[in-house]
Amino acid sequence: MQQSLYLVRHAHAENNDVDEERTLSSKGERQMKRICDAFRGKGLVSPDVIWHSSLVRAIETAERIKDGLALDAPLQRVDGLAPFDDPIGTAEQIDASNENLMVVGHEPNLSSLSAYLLSGTQTLQCVVFPKASVLCLSRLNVGAQATPWQIEWHISHRLFK
Repeated sequence: MQQSLYLVRHAHAENNDVDEERTLSSKGERQMKRICDAFRGKGLVSPDVIWHSSLVRAIETAERIKDGLALDAPLQRVDGLAPFDDPIGTAEQIDASNENLMVVGHEPNLSSLSAYLLSGTQTLQCVVFPKASVLCLSRLNVGAQATPWQIEWHISHRLFK
């Protein structure tokens, strides 16, 4: 069975003295609208669950994707997705899962996470995540066996300006 993993960097956020409280800016809202308009009705994004960090901008990005694509996937706050968290624990949770997952987070955590999933090391930067971008990884997953993750596609809101 093919398993998909969607890694999403949050959209542009307002400047705020308290990083945890930064909300999406009007620019970020436009970015998310472009992403949702581009994906809607194409069947490219179908997570079973949407993980997000505890930071407001990631929560709002996850909500915009869920609502904008009319996804049935529940939203779930997951530890380890903040900007400078070590991604190995998250990678282990992902590798143990057989669900199609969406992870909404931050840089540089997402670059480190994708590098670890693709290469087994965090130091090899495989993918750079612009704001409001989605990377789709996939693998074959049968029971306790799975193939390595591979890149299917990487799309940024900038493609739809």
